[in-house]
Amino acid sequence: MQKDIIKILLEKENRCKNLQRQARAVVELDEKCSYLQQAADLEYEMSTQTTGAEKDHHIREKNRLDYEIMKIREELDSSYGRSSSSKGGKPIKNENYTGDNGNGKKSGEELELDRVARTWYKDAPVHSFKDVSGMYDLKKKLESCIEDAKAQDLMEYLHIPKLNSYFFVGPPGCGKTYIIEAFAHELMDKEYKYISIQGSDIISRYVGVAEKNVTRLFEEAEKNSPCIVFIDEVDSLCKNRSLPNLPEYAANITTQFLTGYNRIHSADSRTIFIAATNYPNRVDAAMLDRAEIVRVPLPDKAAREAAFRKHFEGIIQLQNGFTFEEMAEKTNHYNYRDIERLAAGIKKTLFHELMELFKVSSLAVETLSSGKYKLSRSKFNSILEKFKPSPKETILRDLRKWEKDIKSVTDTDDVDVDTLYESNDTVSVSEAVQEIPEDEQKKSNKPENPSGEPVYTVNDEFIVDPQSEMAEITFYLEKNAADVVACINGDNYATEFADEKYSFHYKPEQEEEAEVFVSSRDGYIGNFTARFAKPIVVNKDFDI
Repeated sequence: MQKDIIKILLEKENRCKNLQRQARAVVELDEKCSYLQQAADLEYEMSTQTTGAEKDHHIREKNRLDYEIMKIREELDSSYGRSSSSKGGKPIKNENYTGDNGNGKKSGEELELDRVARTWYKDAPVHSFKDVSGMYDLKKKLESCIEDAKAQDLMEYLHIPKLNSYFFVGPPGCGKTYIIEAFAHELMDKEYKYISIQGSDIISRYVGVAEKNVTRLFEEAEKNSPCIVFIDEVDSLCKNRSLPNLPEYAANITTQFLTGYNRIHSADSRTIFIAATNYPNRVDAAMLDRAEIVRVPLPDKAAREAAFRKHFEGIIQLQNGFTFEEMAEKTNHYNYRDIERLAAGIKKTLFHELMELFKVSSLAVETLSSGKYKLSRSKFNSILEKFKPSPKETILRDLRKWEKDIKSVTDTDDVDVDTLYESNDTVSVSEAVQEIPEDEQKKSNKPENPSGEPVYTVNDEFIVDPQSEMAEITFYLEKNAADVVACINGDNYATEFADEKYSFHYKPEQEEEAEVFVSSRDGYIGNFTARFAKPIVVNKDFDI
């Protein structure tokens, strides 16, 4: 664990130095401020993870960066309105800027705020609840919110507040953003507008006017109800004011954020406010007190199985007896990003193996789509053994500590806090996975045999030895070749040559047949189907 902390600190130190170098290299003040702010945040994080002289060093560096940021902010405040910067770094002519609003024209600062606000509105996300696997309780909660939106008259009669506020908490990669976007998709069909930002966008890109941007955010939510407001990485926007060495401007932004939230709360507009973070201990307690805390754990087995299906189904078929459920069982404690990286690694491995075997990508595609080349259990296990999932102990430990610190939360009274964010693998897999039509699971495309020496099997069916559970597969070629290799589902088998025949031994799992691809030092030769027969084991007593 100590080695992991040292590695994390070294990575943060290098990132901090790179950010400061980038700040020195740019000309635009807002961009320079962005890099310095990110570096200051990293210095603060390192100060909380170290002790003694090293801690003092990071605090001094953070204070130095805060002072530099403050001077840039003063320069930005004094020059704002006279010139602005586009993304390309060229000055924008403020033709409507008059220095005041006396003639009804907007100042350069107001025009910039308008431009920023337009970027907050997002189109409907492409995925919906039907694409979300697992998370049954959470989907039920959000679906009830959708149903409530259909009965506004009754809500008004009962004086039920129209504002719904949720605070999503959980480790990285557990699907917080994904399910929130699916929720937005469902509500946008009911004329809701969708505002989506990351907290760091406002802080890092518009430091000089961050407080005004925060105010504008809540004004937009109030004016455009019904509306969904989603703030990801809210910990960078509404910082905990009790944190040590928190700069004054960050505390001011937090205060402005709370004031803005109170505005939409008082207006009682049809707004659904959702904030998400991996680090709830960094968010101001006053904000946590205003929203319902929603805990999102690591994906359970059902969700992991569905994730593997999403990455492989319709692309790569599995060896008989090997299932997506087995993949899920072997990847407990994985998040969605881990699964995505693992699936990408498997696909890259198969890509190289198939290109080495066939040399022609079109033939490789046809072989995969026909199911003649499958992903085997042994191939999956060999790749899994080398794969390193993202470290989670630090973030899970911080989340558990935070849970124990918030005594006012009552819904954890009967819950084991130490396992609160762990994956729950008790859900039936069948509940999370929709059946895929058989005609979509198996493709009938048959690869064409390329030019080469034809492969002939000695028998149509090969007998499995009951003692060793191995089958001896034999075949011969029209023309003998050197270094002949047989490949089944990505695993290569060296062949022996005797009596004009090639042979190798193979241990079938549960499959009744396997596609055998044959190649030599000169390249791919051809393929054939090997079928297996398992005789009754001798010396067994049976009741007749």
